[in-house]
Formats: sequence, structure tokens, C-alpha cells
Amino acid sequence: MSRTKKTKKASKITSIIAAVFFVFAISLLIFATISRANPDMSLFGCRFYYVLTGSMEPEIKKGSFIVAKEVPLDELKVGDIISFVSHDPDIEGMINSHQIYSIDTNSEGISEITTKGMANPGPDEYKVYREDVMGKVVFNSYPIGKVFELLSNRAVSFCITVLPIAIIVLINLVDLFVIINTPEPRKEDSETKDDSTDDPEQVK
Repeated sequence: MSRTKKTKKASKITSIIAAVFFVFAISLLIFATISRANPDMSLFGCRFYYVLTGSMEPEIKKGSFIVAKEVPLDELKVGDIISFVSHDPDIEGMINSHQIYSIDTNSEGISEITTKGMANPGPDEYKVYREDVMGKVVFNSYPIGKVFELLSNRAVSFCITVLPIAIIVLINLVDLFVIINTPEPRKEDSETKDDSTDDPEQVK
């Protein structure tokens, strides 16, 4: 294989890798942006959140990425970790993820869930109701959470979107330079080569 062909093959492979990385990075960036802007976003019955406090440590670390799956209230039990809309005045309307401490029925026949952060000394003061529950936490990952935290950084998001494009452009410029500077075979050389091949007396 000639040097030019090897260079072109290596350039194509690098371009493909850069393109795949670019698509992956853009997808993650869009997903992270939408998830933060719209906490109610659901995908196949699952919602995705980013943990801002350490109230569930050591089970769920601060900065973790979690997946909360929609489940019927009847399937929830003590010990499950749920994501819910908080009624705590300090975080009113925000999504909180705590463990179920107890499930009771009040005098009006309405189910009330008492939650508790594993790192907190006592249960939460404010009850959680059926309409507040966003889902049961079925997955959590600290490394993925750190990736989402990085993606939230403008400088990082700029680099992972612009850098792959710059690499692809640079590779194509190198290919163009190689093509321009590769001399075409001379006509005389081609004819001489063809003549030597056609002459049976010169073939050993």
C-alpha cells in the first residue's frame, strides 16, 4: 500500500472517530440541558435527575445522576428511594429524592408518605402525596453525574462540540494538501510500463 493511500485510510478512520465523538457529545449536551430545564421530562416512563445535596449519602453521593421510574403508588414500600416534588418551604416545588420512612393513611383516607434522607438525623417534616411522586429511584451513578456536571460547564461544552469539528476540518485540509502535492505519474512512464508488459520476449 502506498504512503498516500495509508495516509488517506488513517485520515478516514480518524474522521469517523471524531464524528462519532461529536455526535455522542452533542447528544449528551442536549440531554443534560433538557433534563435540567425540564425536570418533568420522561423517557420510557423514566425521569432523570442530578443530586445536589448529600442527604442520601452513602447510598447516593452528592453530584450523582439518578433514574426514577414511574411505578404505581401501591407498589412502593418502606425502604424504597423515591423522587418527589417537595413541599419543604426551603426547596418548594423542587425535586427531592429520599427514602420512604413510612406509609400511612390520614383521617380522610389519603395516603401520606413520610420520607427521610439517609444522612439526616430524623424523618422529613413535610408529607409526600400520590401526585407528588415522580418515580422510584432504580439507578444511580456518581461518575455519570460528574460527566453531566462537566457538560454544564460552558467552557467544557464548547470544547467537546468545537474540537471534533476542528479535527475533521484539519484532517480534510491535510488530505487536500496531500492530493495537491502528490505528483501524477508521467505519461511516458505509463506507456513504457505497458509496453514492457505486452512484449512476451521481455517477460521471464
